[in-house]
Amino acid sequence: MSFTEEVCGELVQLPTGKNCCRKALLCGLFLNRSRGEEGILSADFRCEGVATLAGELLRTRFGAEAEIARFVRAGRTFWRVRCACPGLLRALERMEREVEVPIWEALDFRCGNCRPEFLRGVFLSTATVNDPHKGYHLEFVLSDPAGAERLKAFLTPVFGAPGQSNRGGRCGLYYKSNGTISDLLYFIGAVKSSFDFANICIERDIRNQENRATNCVARNISRSVGASQRQIAAVEALMRAGKLDLLPEELRETARLRLENDSASLSELAALHNPPITKSGLNQRLSRILRAAEEAESKPPVQPVVCTAPIRGK
Repeated sequence: MSFTEEVCGELVQLPTGKNCCRKALLCGLFLNRSRGEEGILSADFRCEGVATLAGELLRTRFGAEAEIARFVRAGRTFWRVRCACPGLLRALERMEREVEVPIWEALDFRCGNCRPEFLRGVFLSTATVNDPHKGYHLEFVLSDPAGAERLKAFLTPVFGAPGQSNRGGRCGLYYKSNGTISDLLYFIGAVKSSFDFANICIERDIRNQENRATNCVARNISRSVGASQRQIAAVEALMRAGKLDLLPEELRETARLRLENDSASLSELAALHNPPITKSGLNQRLSRILRAAEEAESKPPVQPVVCTAPIRGK
């Protein structure tokens, strides 16, 4: 079962008491309705439970009997709900006609629960939400651009402006923020799904932080090992060139300690000196050793001078 199906399963089970809330929920369910037949409400749903809920609400709220038919399109199963319901159709047409009026005024929402119920219906009929283990994406997909603009105006004051995409003649409104998605699920009544979503997001954040910390430690170790190898190579180069004994005493001590403690960190190496020195002081000594090694390797060996002039007196 997908995460969208889990959320829809929870939303379908929620009770809807007041008549105004039932009407708001129906308006959301049929916001993306088909426009084929005059005077007939028709909408397709991905879930049989949602289609059954729509039919039950039409009967209890408006006394209209709905016809529910199952069909397959592009390999997926849908349920089509058709009904002659003049009262609901008039409300939807008024919302589409009065474009300057907010949805809640055009549909005459009567109580504070009407807005969440309307958005619950829109989610059940048009929305998908990714499994939060895989990514954060909630999207409403509508076939009517005008309806998408009306929904965008409804969402923006509460959740911020959604992203928008257009493909295949359909308009998508989406959110990618995990906090916004969790809040939206809670707003429409999917409390359990909202908490599950938030908990998974927290687990992902903790895991990502642990991975970043582990990667950071690994990079630091790699850099430390690389620096230690360069320092040891510099000391060995000075030894081969016979220049190590020419260094000042404090540099010879640091070189000896680095050779004897090749895996020690800078802090550990600084503490091994007698007396101990600071990391800054150790860094300065190691830098001088590296420069001395570079100079020793860049200078060509001194060639002996052969005298070919005759010696006087012989």
